[in-house]
This record gives sequence, structure tokens and C-alpha cells, in this order.
Amino acid sequence: MPHDFELNNGRIDAQIPLQQGGNVLAKWIKVLGSGEVVARAGEDPDEPEYVVPLHLATDYSPGDVDTMPYWCEELLQSNGAPFFALAMTVRVLDLTASAEVEHYHCHHER
Repeated sequence: MPHDFELNNGRIDAQIPLQQGGNVLAKWIKVLGSGEVVARAGEDPDEPEYVVPLHLATDYSPGDVDTMPYWCEELLQSNGAPFFALAMTVRVLDLTASAEVEHYHCHHER
């Protein structure tokens, strides 16, 4: 395993270009904490690394859209322990959603 990387196991859908053509899903990722990960296809020390931004897929399916509950908006915009607890919980559940929570927090913090 490359140093400071973790096995992707399908957590993110990052396509890595191969020298011989085509793409492969990233096997190894390193979370940067900025809404990005460093992705690698293999373990070779000379393996290229790619910085990949994380975003949730847009859902354009028809249906009702609910507004964000007040308590959720307050939590996303909070500082300190409340936001940290939310961010760590979301990161465990979904790395891509975690990046979106961080993006929202950065643009809306009070």
C-alpha cells in the first residue's frame, strides 16, 4: 500500500488514465481534507498521482424537493464541536458527501 493512502473500494468513482490507453478506477486514495483526494491506480513508487475534486452526483429526477430543516442549516453553519461531529460522521458514511458538507460549510459559515 502506498504511504498515507487507503484502499478505495469503490468509495469514489475516480477514473485514472492508463499509459496503454483506457481508464481504470482508482485503487488507492489519500484524502486531502479540502474536498479533494489524491488517486492512484497502483502501488508502483513511480505511479502517477491525480488530484480529484469530490462532488455529489446531480439528481435531476422529477419529484418534490423539501427545504433544508432549520436545525440542519444551523449545524452546517456552526463552528467547533457541533460541526466537527457532523463532518466526521458524514465522512465515515460517504466520502463524497463529506466533501459537499465541507464545501457548504466554507461558503456559509458565520
